Amino acid sequence: MTPEIRAFEYALGLFAVVIGLAIADVATSFHRLVRSPARVVWDPLSLLAALYALCLAVGMWFDLWGVRHSTHMRHFFFYLWMLADMFLLFLLAAASLPDGPGETTDLREHYARSRRYYWTLVTLFQLSYLLNGIYFVGPMVWPRLTPGLLLVLFVNLALPCLVAPVLLLGRSRLVHYVGIAVLFAQFAFHYAPYEIN
Repeated sequence: MTPEIRAFEYALGLFAVVIGLAIADVATSFHRLVRSPARVVWDPLSLLAALYALCLAVGMWFDLWGVRHSTHMRHFFFYLWMLADMFLLFLLAAASLPDGPGETTDLREHYARSRRYYWTLVTLFQLSYLLNGIYFVGPMVWPRLTPGLLLVLFVNLALPCLVAPVLLLGRSRLVHYVGIAVLFAQFAFHYAPYEIN
């Protein structure tokens, strides 16, 4: 095992905890809703937001594998920056569904009430993801940038940064359905070629 992999494994530990907490929060909140003795008013937008948060958490796990050989990740302040990203991820996962009995079981009401907070967190997370993408991928692609590669970079990095603020500011449920559909399509396009090997 190389020293780089050992350092990556050490650095990954704290990231794994925060990503695991994000996934566990969504799963626990969903479990409480399913098992709630009170009548739950289900809302597709709220469930889609929770699913999107879950997908982002899994996506970040894959992204971390992709940067395992980067020595930059091992510097304290960059590590702190990445940890802040994971913290944003946890917050948006926690905001996606009501937490417990003290909160509403009307998911439509929950989505309407937490929409601005949730999409603010997604916007901040996506902007940070864009900066990280430029930092990690930029030096490899700038010398061989083509229109096709530029389009892929736009879809993978910039498109979510444009859609999330629209959902933050927009109130129309139709706009939210379309926006979330675009984010899921972008997510599928981005992660389809990924694999852990």
